[in-house]
Amino acid sequence: MNCLIVEDEEMSMTMIRHYIEKTNYLTLKHECNSAEEAANIIQADPEIDIVFLDVELPEMSGMDLLKLLDTSHTAVILTTSQMDYAVEAFEHNVVDYLVKPIKYPRFLKATARAKEILESRRNDEHPYLFVKSDGKIVKLNYEEIFYIEALSDYVIIHTEDKKFIVHSTMKGVLQKLSRTNKFHRVHRSYIINTSHITAIQDWYVMMHNKRVPIGRSYKTDFMNNLDVL
Repeated sequence: MNCLIVEDEEMSMTMIRHYIEKTNYLTLKHECNSAEEAANIIQADPEIDIVFLDVELPEMSGMDLLKLLDTSHTAVILTTSQMDYAVEAFEHNVVDYLVKPIKYPRFLKATARAKEILESRRNDEHPYLFVKSDGKIVKLNYEEIFYIEALSDYVIIHTEDKKFIVHSTMKGVLQKLSRTNKFHRVHRSYIINTSHITAIQDWYVMMHNKRVPIGRSYKTDFMNNLDVL
């Protein structure tokens, strides 16, 4: 989840930055100290998922900025030293309201809720993918895709009984699939749909009759994202 911090207190900025860095599903993309700058960043970067927004900002307040944001696609977590704005904040669909000084367990609870909400919305909105292959555009439901394999400047999308060769990079495909939490890169040459995993053993994932290797640099993140008892 890509994050933006909007905070004019250096101590609070440092604390939130540190919390983001130690949370494996969060990535800090931007930070700024004014609502005006934040508005420009959000307009320029549609890939921001979570905004940590300080209420008390100079000139334009965090509440003023909140009223301008599309919270259907971006999760806003307010940060403040006061509780006075709580009722108004939740009227604008904020995910959570963190009172400073923020403790990491409370931060983690808020971001986990933001992640769950965003993934639920995106799964509902984007259950399929359009791909260009063999001169035509084909609609593929996410559930149809078993795994994706790199092939030079192309990728091969594997379904149960078909292959689609698409001119794209692995990074580009993963960005397209980022609206669901089912696809994970497990190797520099493979992205898998976890719905179709039949077993994991050592450095391989079994996808029905296909054995997909797990790259050393990908294994920790991949395993951390699985619900293993």
